[in-house]
Amino acid sequence: MTKSQKLYFSLDVILYPLLFVILMWLVFWFEIRFGEDFTPYGIHPGRVEGIRGVLFGPFIHGNLKHLFNNSIPMLVLGTALFYFYRPMRWQVFILGFVITGLVTWGIGRPANHIGASGIVYLLASFLFFKALTKNLEYKRCNIACSTPPIY
Repeated sequence: MTKSQKLYFSLDVILYPLLFVILMWLVFWFEIRFGEDFTPYGIHPGRVEGIRGVLFGPFIHGNLKHLFNNSIPMLVLGTALFYFYRPMRWQVFILGFVITGLVTWGIGRPANHIGASGIVYLLASFLFFKALTKNLEYKRCNIACSTPPIY
């Protein structure tokens, strides 16, 4: 590991995943507080209007349990991504966000899909497999072994 690749903590490591989770909670709060229903803005596979769900769907949750079950893994796995894979974190996160939505839109069952589970599964898969293929550095091996039980 070269000096430029050394792991170090900075505020952005936790800030960006935390902001994503806060935005999920704010959308849920807005729905409850103002009696809105954003579920029609989820992903509707195969329908043109359903493509907007690729951007909006991860922020919409059906109930508190659904939101909580996405929040903790998103925060933990997102922080791990931003800490261990700093040079590629935005590419993985943004491409993963879009690709998981497009795949759901393309091959999902004909129903309304909401929530951030696709992104959580992407993060878990990326962290697990990338850690296994990264020269078996002990810190990344710990991530590979601890990622599956988190979600």
